[in-house]
Amino acid sequence: MRRSFLALTVCLVGLFSAPTASPCSRVLWVAGDGQVFVGRTQDWTEKAGSAFRVYPRGADRTGAVAENPHKWTSKYGSLVVTGYDIGTHEGVNEKGLSTHVLYLAGVCDYGKRDPKVEGIGVMQWAQYYLDNYATVAEAVEATKAVPFQIETLVLPNGFPTLIHMSIADKSGDSAVIEYVAGKAKVYHDKRFTVMTNEPTYDKQIENLKQYRTFGGDKPLPGERTPTDRFVRAAYYAQNLPKPANRDEGAAFTFSVIRNVSVPFGKPDPKKPNVSSTIFRTVQDLTGGRYYFESTYAPNVVWVDTTKLDFSKGKPELELKVEKEIFKLSGDVTDKLEKAKPFVFGMNKR
Repeated sequence: MRRSFLALTVCLVGLFSAPTASPCSRVLWVAGDGQVFVGRTQDWTEKAGSAFRVYPRGADRTGAVAENPHKWTSKYGSLVVTGYDIGTHEGVNEKGLSTHVLYLAGVCDYGKRDPKVEGIGVMQWAQYYLDNYATVAEAVEATKAVPFQIETLVLPNGFPTLIHMSIADKSGDSAVIEYVAGKAKVYHDKRFTVMTNEPTYDKQIENLKQYRTFGGDKPLPGERTPTDRFVRAAYYAQNLPKPANRDEGAAFTFSVIRNVSVPFGKPDPKKPNVSSTIFRTVQDLTGGRYYFESTYAPNVVWVDTTKLDFSKGKPELELKVEKEIFKLSGDVTDKLEKAKPFVFGMNKR
């Protein structure tokens, strides 16, 4: 139980600030025909128990904090990927808004928890945006006056969960939100298509300028570090050809995130923050498909969001896709089954 709790907290929803944390990568690609895809790698030391979950609109939420929780009712239904049954770490809502949370070492700081301010758990952060906003512009504007404080999840050994979040929508708009010194810093521009981990996003953009095709003269880097993966993802995504159809578009996106994945192999003791990729996802925001690929299996499966009923009052649905991956193939929308309401993890007082 403690091992599972640690694993999720480290990679799926925050990853603690020690150097033993794991990296991930996210890439947004607007294809030549207007299709929009978002790909993501999930890197960790073991299978994460990841599952597809469907939330209907109209769900009543309470912040997963001990004192003064923020409360809201979901305006939109969503399809998400959860881990270890305690948090949402990526997803897409019925309007085509996409969220992903990735580890940010060292500088991430939500500020000291003030119980006079309403709060939500860090594991709900991505879900809050999926529940409430239809576009990146709407989400960014709301972030300027966010009505809550984010509370990190503190493990028994004292490590907090520290993450930044990317947002995208089916227009191709993009934003990255990072908390530094207790304040939200928002980077909002359609050019911001890539996100990895540390350093902060402004420094990632400056580093990118040193490389060929981005203004500098350095050759394409090949290390597994967040900065190197950032450069490679940006380079390969900008050079993708126009896809013949949405299936080809998803395949092209997979080709980029596979390039920035970390293969299985002997751990490097000098780089304890680099772990193997355990799964990859691609969201087709315009076509309405959500693809999942476990690196432990040779097949890709997907859920067709156009076939989902997000009506208020409908039950939550779930498919333990990582556990069942060897039994699945292709479209698994009809494999989603009724599930008990999800309970987000929080600190124990």
